Amino acid sequence: MRKIGLAVLGSILFSSFVFGQNNRSAVSLTGNDAATCTVPDPCRTFDVAISKTNAGGEVIVLSSAGYGPFTVNKSISIISPPAYHAAMAPTSGDAITVNVDNALVVLRGLTLNGSLGGVNGITFTGGATASNTRLYVENCVISGFSNYGVNFARNGTLFISELIARENSNAIVVDGSSGLPSSASIDHALMEKNVYDGLKVLNAIVAIRNSIAANNGNIGFNALAFGSGTIADLTAEMCQSTLNSGYGFSAGGSSGTAQLMVSNSVAASNPNVGIFANSNGTVWASNDTVTRNGIGMEQFSAGVFESRGNNTVRGNQANTSGTITTFGPI
Repeated sequence: MRKIGLAVLGSILFSSFVFGQNNRSAVSLTGNDAATCTVPDPCRTFDVAISKTNAGGEVIVLSSAGYGPFTVNKSISIISPPAYHAAMAPTSGDAITVNVDNALVVLRGLTLNGSLGGVNGITFTGGATASNTRLYVENCVISGFSNYGVNFARNGTLFISELIARENSNAIVVDGSSGLPSSASIDHALMEKNVYDGLKVLNAIVAIRNSIAANNGNIGFNALAFGSGTIADLTAEMCQSTLNSGYGFSAGGSSGTAQLMVSNSVAASNPNVGIFANSNGTVWASNDTVTRNGIGMEQFSAGVFESRGNNTVRGNQANTSGTITTFGPI
């Protein structure tokens, strides 16, 4: 009986070591990383709290504080309620690194400040091969990073809602692995005063709606397809691109294949072109308002520009340039 009891005890201890982490952990300004990271006994940093949380669990914020950069290596939700200011302000590198495949990761209510030397706000580095990782970025503010606000750099699926990305080098980039385009769905993103682009689509299929790109240094919404053999597929619905230093909406301009469907949107006060079909790019435009740009709609080089014929293109220095082909309903 004694041997059986010891065996049972050993099994329980082993199970506790493997499985006895928290389903819900917590961090707090007054927390301690030697704590259990439970809600009554919170930790101080996200990295430690994540390490003490089961895959599929959550880490919640209990007070306003700076929590430092962290890495996500499992399925998990990191949640800061609206009452608290949960900030990360790295002096180098990235604020949040997501390095996991085939996982579900939620980042909600976080404030990321790169002005002290941060490179990227959120970087997804997994998915070297086909990945089922889903990254949800909800109600976050990302500012001041020298590279990207959101750097979705490998194959996976990105969901963004209620994001503010301001004064980064670029606000959002969505890319994929070789031969494996990523996908993204973006709703209510505000991309302001970034050094280069608001949204940049490289090797990905992206749909964005109800979003604004304003006062960026180059392009508001950019389907680029940078590398040969890549595909940039961007659908923009009910979006506004204004006062960007170069272009409002653009497809093409590199060696990959880019296509842009822009509808029910506004391109205004962009000094180069409101909606632009560059080389290797195809644009379909429907029910858009295009005004006060250098050129309203332009087809350039081997680009293709097709208009639904119901766009309002007025008040530009030149309303159209190149060949704009009209298509009708089917």
